[in-house]
Amino acid sequence: MELRYPVILKPSSTIYVLGFLEAGNAWNNFSDYNPFKLHRSAGAGVRIFLPMFGLMGIDWGYGFDKVPNQSDAAGSQFHFVIGQQF
Repeated sequence: MELRYPVILKPSSTIYVLGFLEAGNAWNNFSDYNPFKLHRSAGAGVRIFLPMFGLMGIDWGYGFDKVPNQSDAAGSQFHFVIGQQF
């Protein structure tokens, strides 16, 4: 879930601040499927759309649950976004 709030809505530059909550997982077999074993995260970010450069942004996220075999997946992380996503 993502909630965006527009700060500037001009054609020359559009700026949003946002907050998000995520949960997800992947399973190898349908018999392993458990919708209650999800890896959760939350965070905040900024999106800037400039016609000359396109969409750019920065997010800070915090993963609450440890991911097996990936010790760096949980905790605080920054992410940069360049370009429009589908």
